[in-house]
Amino acid sequence: MASVEQLRAVGRSCEDFELDQSLYGNSYVMSVAPQERSCEICRHWDVNKKECRIGVFDEVLSSLDQS
Repeated sequence: MASVEQLRAVGRSCEDFELDQSLYGNSYVMSVAPQERSCEICRHWDVNKKECRIGVFDEVLSSLDQS
């Protein structure tokens, strides 16, 4: 499972990040967005499975580890 720091780092670096506008009623999202990009508020993030629906999380995370 990814840590909060990893979710934020990947969210900031991911070219496919798209803010999930449907989450704007959620108080957590209101406190995070838009100042902090995170996978948790991306429309590609599956909150139940805790994974990226388009499969780019691991790739982006790996590229961060190498930089």
